[in-house]
Amino acid sequence: MDFVPEIIDGSVVLNAVDICSCGNDCRACSELAVGVHNWLISHQLRYLIVDFQDEKEVCSTILTELLQLRKRLKFPFLFCGMMEGPKKFLLSYAYTDYQFFSIPEDAVAFLRKASPQSLSSDVQTIKSGEPIPCTRSRIYKSEDAEDGEVDDTESDPES
Repeated sequence: MDFVPEIIDGSVVLNAVDICSCGNDCRACSELAVGVHNWLISHQLRYLIVDFQDEKEVCSTILTELLQLRKRLKFPFLFCGMMEGPKKFLLSYAYTDYQFFSIPEDAVAFLRKASPQSLSSDVQTIKSGEPIPCTRSRIYKSEDAEDGEVDDTESDPES
């Protein structure tokens, strides 16, 4: 899964692409959430608008991680394009601060009216269409390494 920023009406919307539907304990989605946090901080954004683009299945790990991020950052997190399954999941975790939006333009208009101070960030430095960077952890291993197999052809001088 990736989040790709797009500027809509002078505001940043993260479009979810290649949406993961793994479920619980998805390491890649946990690390993506760290990337989102770092990206928000580095661009000094005071809001998050995410467009899940009407995907039926969304990884519960990324949804949980975004809700945890919302608690820490304490600014508006708005969700667009949420189908019933992911919407119910968010509601079960007490996401009741804001309504769900069908399209990002509606979320931007709502934010502009309800919390104009949160839109004060400079979005000129944001690269539209380029996925936000997400560093994979060092414990990320290939399947072979996880199975305990080691490629020792480099360490064996007789190979």
